[in-house]
Amino acid sequence: MTDVSLSKQVVPVYAVSTTKAEGSTRSNLAYAAFILFCFWAGSQFLSLVVHAPGVLEHLAQGNDATRPHIEMGFAVSTVFGVVPFLAGCALLGVISLAMKFHHRHYF
Repeated sequence: MTDVSLSKQVVPVYAVSTTKAEGSTRSNLAYAAFILFCFWAGSQFLSLVVHAPGVLEHLAQGNDATRPHIEMGFAVSTVFGVVPFLAGCALLGVISLAMKFHHRHYF
């Protein structure tokens, strides 16, 4: 058989450090500020959509004049907009939990 020897390791092996990195506090604070900004911007957008009359209907339909004008109430937009989104998120969460438990118990 042929012996193949490499001068460098193909998969480098590093020692795992158990101490905290010096810059982790600043990066955690920056990440927390970014997440808070995203939540703030999202809440402002949702507040705008809920409190401004006709904004959601205008966003839901295009500017094409050949299509009929649609009047959509808040309950209809909630049922056909938010509920499928939350159901999809719940489905993805269930799938990810199942994969996590499967990976944890079988490997």
